[in-house]
Amino acid sequence: LGRLLLLLLVFVCSVTVTAFLLNSETTDDRSDMNDPVYPEVMVDFGGRAANRMCGYAQPMQADFLRDCITPLDTTKKLTFLINPYDTKVGSLSYEIRTSDGSKVIENRKIKNLGTSDSYLTAEVVINSDLRLNQEYSMQIMLETSVGNTYHYTRVVSRSGLNTESYVAFVKNFYESCMDKSMADNLASYLEPEATGNSTNFSNISIHSTLSEISWGSLSPKIVKRGIPVIKDINETTASISLDYQISAQNDSGQTEFYDVSEFYRMRYTETRIRLLDFDRSASQVFDPALPVISDSGLLLGIRDRNVNYLTDEEHGILAFVQQGDLWTYTPSSGKMVRVFTFRKDQKGDFRDIRKDHDYKIIRIDHDGNLDFVLYGYMNRGIHEGYTGVCVYHYSSDQNLVEEKVFIHSTESYTFLNSDMGTLSYVSQDNNLYLLLAQKLYRIDIEAGEYEVMESGIQAGDFSVSDTNAHAAWLVTEGEDAGKLKEIDFETRKTKFLLPAEGQQLRVLGYINEDMIYGVLMDGDTLQDAGGRSVEGIHTLRIEDFDGNLKKEYHQDGLYITQLFMGDTLMEFELCAKEKSGYVVKRKDNIVNNRKAVTNQISAELTTLSRTVVMVRLSFGDKPDTDDPLIVNAKMRSMGEQTVLLDTQVPQETVYYVYAHGGLDSMYTDPALAVLRADEQLGVVLNRAQQYVWERGNKRSKQMLNQEDIPGAMQTGTWNEELLQQELGENGTVLDLSGCTLDSVLYEVSAQRPVLAKTGKDSLVLIVGYDEYNTYLYNPNSGETYPYGLNDSTELFEKAGNLFLTYMEKAVY
Repeated sequence: LGRLLLLLLVFVCSVTVTAFLLNSETTDDRSDMNDPVYPEVMVDFGGRAANRMCGYAQPMQADFLRDCITPLDTTKKLTFLINPYDTKVGSLSYEIRTSDGSKVIENRKIKNLGTSDSYLTAEVVINSDLRLNQEYSMQIMLETSVGNTYHYTRVVSRSGLNTESYVAFVKNFYESCMDKSMADNLASYLEPEATGNSTNFSNISIHSTLSEISWGSLSPKIVKRGIPVIKDINETTASISLDYQISAQNDSGQTEFYDVSEFYRMRYTETRIRLLDFDRSASQVFDPALPVISDSGLLLGIRDRNVNYLTDEEHGILAFVQQGDLWTYTPSSGKMVRVFTFRKDQKGDFRDIRKDHDYKIIRIDHDGNLDFVLYGYMNRGIHEGYTGVCVYHYSSDQNLVEEKVFIHSTESYTFLNSDMGTLSYVSQDNNLYLLLAQKLYRIDIEAGEYEVMESGIQAGDFSVSDTNAHAAWLVTEGEDAGKLKEIDFETRKTKFLLPAEGQQLRVLGYINEDMIYGVLMDGDTLQDAGGRSVEGIHTLRIEDFDGNLKKEYHQDGLYITQLFMGDTLMEFELCAKEKSGYVVKRKDNIVNNRKAVTNQISAELTTLSRTVVMVRLSFGDKPDTDDPLIVNAKMRSMGEQTVLLDTQVPQETVYYVYAHGGLDSMYTDPALAVLRADEQLGVVLNRAQQYVWERGNKRSKQMLNQEDIPGAMQTGTWNEELLQQELGENGTVLDLSGCTLDSVLYEVSAQRPVLAKTGKDSLVLIVGYDEYNTYLYNPNSGETYPYGLNDSTELFEKAGNLFLTYMEKAVY
């Protein structure tokens, strides 16, 4: 009987264990990420591929995509190159739309694709009459075995562009840098100013030495070759960006990998191409198998100093982002976890290393559990090709990343990044708060539902606390207009601050979780020399959410006009009222003592070997081990838990500054946009993607026909409302006051006259220029006369550089 009982017990245990194992195999849905499957599209320029276009899973907002410009010559022929990888491509179709995407100009489908080397090819001849110097949106759709993919460029018809020469120059330049003997030929293109023994490869420019341009003693090899991407091109200059990957050996013979981004601005001359500007940034791919742990902290290698990181309250665990990858590190145990990455360790290509995404690290606890938000373009996985926002939770004990919700967006990463940089917060009760397209959203992660908590929020009137747990903004519409509204995202409680009679309130920022706001008295808004309003803050207050006043700052007879928020210091300018407006008298500051005390980890520059400047995250204490335990987290998808928000940005007057290969900034004031673009060697476009201003694309001379000048401008009125009334829907008045004469002459070059003040009650109309003179029209006498350029510059400067012009409505 005992033997039978023993056999029965063994049988039952075996069945139980077998069932458990089978159940584990069927319910464990942890996995690695799927490989990328979307093809890429490029354009052939004289036998060289350029303008790499990634694939999107859905149609995007055309007016928010400006990744590349494809210029058209007089033949209007294009050859598209398709890299299918392992995906079958059946056909290519395209649509050319107006720059804002609202109207289709031309469409066509090409069923029979050719072949060239490893690419598929499609020949396109554009039949529509496209206006010169006007950008159009081009959507390219591929029918593939994984569904339709959408690829975007902008096309522009311009003459004498020398595109093939520019693309060839960039390819030759970056390849020559890899060979010291070939690099000698590049010396004449540089303007070296750099001195010293250490090289910061994350910040190389045209002013670096030839040795630094040619990678010093790094001796790199190209791993993934770059494809030039044309960002801007006109009859005078071209701007091209280039991304590629290199490898190099460290002092121990171990292989390091670096992602490299370069930017070229060039001018074509009869004898050669002149390099006007050059920037290069190399960033090391973090690899904990290399010597990264030192007595002083964690060595991140070659990269910029602006590290995205967060620690738990005891500073025992660190989460940080490097080159599109999210890591955690525990100094006490040496455990290093790669929490999230699109990057493939083997057999990867440009699709998985594409870095059009970023992270918001929400919170990390002492056990290593992590909440974070991933936003941008999804390189691979179940959301490949989509742009959006994904909320994740990493469980340390399960070593598992769980997707909680995915929010689709039709904005490009560039614009999504601007919004996400303002606010993204996940509360303890699993609600996600976002500011997108001027709307404050609350997304219930568990239910997959959302609500718009407030709309019409301007980014300049909105501030968030250090942790994003609190936000405040100036209400500009409705019965609460003029009040400050603040919200605690954990409790969802809100409160209002009301201005006293004769006062206005302004949100200035946060120190930790305490709001900073300013009191503006009636009559303290003055005009500067350019005619713009400048607000002088009378009193500055720092107050917590419960209404406790932490600090009040006021100086008799002085006003705060500029405030700069640093990591541990808030600085501001103190000004006095004078006839010319506010004049700076001195500066003052308020120290954030709490942050200075609690910030135990800092990013520092260090030079260790090969005289190369690197970045290190320094700790207060020495790490317990320099032999890390390296772990790669697994993924678990939550299925179809997706939310689609209305991210269409309201139609409004806005000016975009593009520089150094991407979106630099946005302004509602065109003059500020021009000033910024001039400083950054960029361009200004309006919401319709028309060129408002371009650096370096001004004709050598221009003379306007008086018959083409709007009547209101010829009469010499300075009344913007009257000018706008006469223009009607055919144009928009541009106030370029504060810009230089040289800058506003671009408008004349573009066939737009410019009104200019010459005194308090006098003005002229600039109708032409050449290399020696401006040509000025006097509305009172009806006379047009030349005036020397230097004299004109002095005349307009004395009057305050006050200029008015207009932008005509795009006509297709």
